[in-house]
Amino acid sequence: MQNKDLKHLEKVCFEYCMSAEDVYNILLSKNDEEFPLSFETVKYKVLKDISCEALKNIFTQEELKSIFADSNLKKIKNKDTRKFIKSLT
Repeated sequence: MQNKDLKHLEKVCFEYCMSAEDVYNILLSKNDEEFPLSFETVKYKVLKDISCEALKNIFTQEELKSIFADSNLKKIKNKDTRKFIKSLT
């Protein structure tokens, strides 16, 4: 994995001993069986902790749509993040 912006994902789940690559792979595959946090939990932690601009640099538009398409906007407190998620649909 060569994406230098991936470092932003490192802080999301470090307290659960999950690396940036772990977070990245869970978000893309939605496979969370071998990790302490579910895909849904990781997804909302990422939305809370990572800026929308950083997410755009890490994932393609199609990947972002796939990851966040079914997000519950009521769970997202930040107005800019809600607007970003709405723009993906």
